[in-house]
Amino acid sequence: MDFEVLRGRFFEALDREDGNITDAARVVGVNRNTAFAWARQAGVRGRGKPRPPAHPGRAEYERLRAAGVRRRDAAARAGVHERTAGDWDQGIRQIGHSRLRPDGRLIVYKRP
Repeated sequence: MDFEVLRGRFFEALDREDGNITDAARVVGVNRNTAFAWARQAGVRGRGKPRPPAHPGRAEYERLRAAGVRRRDAAARAGVHERTAGDWDQGIRQIGHSRLRPDGRLIVYKRP
């Protein structure tokens, strides 16, 4: 089969499979890594895992901080822990049992 025809069939299958690159590759019969390369070259991203919902108190906390409320008071009123509030202020993201700092340092608290 012609390479371009196979690639076209992959993108048609990608539409039918709701953006799931792995399932589309399986339907067409191409290697999953090849399918991801084709998608990447075309600028297409798979649907991936959905992002977990944002913390319910974060919007309220950020609104209070923007209004000039102290961190401790804003955290208490938004219902979040003061440590979490400090992480938000510093741009630190929590990933599993680790914290990722804005400068790229990863601090792992739980070792296997």
